[in-house]
Formats: sequence, structure tokens, C-alpha cells
Amino acid sequence: MTRALLFLLVIGSFTTAYAQRNVPVPSRCTPQVNQKLYDLLNSGQHGSVDNVMVCGITLSSSRTQRGGPHGSHQILPLRVTMPDGNVRPIEVVTNDDLDGVVTAPVNASVFAYGQAFFPSGGKFPAGIHDVHCSTHRGADNGWVVVDGVKHPASCRY
Repeated sequence: MTRALLFLLVIGSFTTAYAQRNVPVPSRCTPQVNQKLYDLLNSGQHGSVDNVMVCGITLSSSRTQRGGPHGSHQILPLRVTMPDGNVRPIEVVTNDDLDGVVTAPVNASVFAYGQAFFPSGGKFPAGIHDVHCSTHRGADNGWVVVDGVKHPASCRY
């Protein structure tokens, strides 16, 4: 009996350690939604950071980035209002294989939750990718919402 109980405790803690949260989509886009990304940008962050949210309006229609080791991607360029009132260009990157082909027209409302990354050059000081069900430990389930349509609609775990 003691071994069975110990086994259940170990399995239960293992499952909890790897469980990903399902973070809700905010009801509206405010500068406070972008607070964590704003803080990361101001800290000079260079490495990727899991579980970061962004919201904004597309600067132009999305574009396709073809091929590469992880397949094709869609790039959604956003105008993002930061908590200090400044507007920054931020990109959301979706993976066609993991997220489906997620596109957006110009002036679309976009929310995204995933992993923040910080390119060393280019016009975007930061971006959000891994906007799909979690594929690694420590990351919540990600998503992208374009004009009210959520991708993926849900995650099984």
C-alpha cells in the first residue's frame, strides 16, 4: 500500500510539473496587456522569454516566410502601444505546421501569447512566437487571436 501511494504521489507531481496553463485572452487591448514585454525591452533582454503577451493593430497585411528548418511561417507586423504611451513595432510569428496558416489583413486587432524573442537587428525590437499549444517545459499554452478568432481554438493539455 505504501509503495502504491508513493507511486501515485510521484506520478501526480510529475504531471503537475509539466502541466501547462491556459491563459485567457484579455477582453480588450490596453497598454497594460503589453506590460511584461515593455519591461523586458527596457531591461535590455536578449534571450527568449516564455509566457509573454502582446496586443496591437497590424501595420500591414501578414506575409509568408517560406521554408527553413521549422517550415513556413506567417509574420504579423503590429503597432503596439506600450504602458508609457509610446508605440513600438512588434512582430508576431506563427508556424504554419503547428498553428495552421494564420493570416491577418492591415488594421486587424491581434492578441498573442507565447515566447518573446529579441532580434539583434531589423525594424522590430521584439516579437512573439511559439503561439501554439506548449511544446516545452515551462511554457504555457500559447495562442494568437486575429479579429476575434483564436488559433488554436483550444489545447488538449
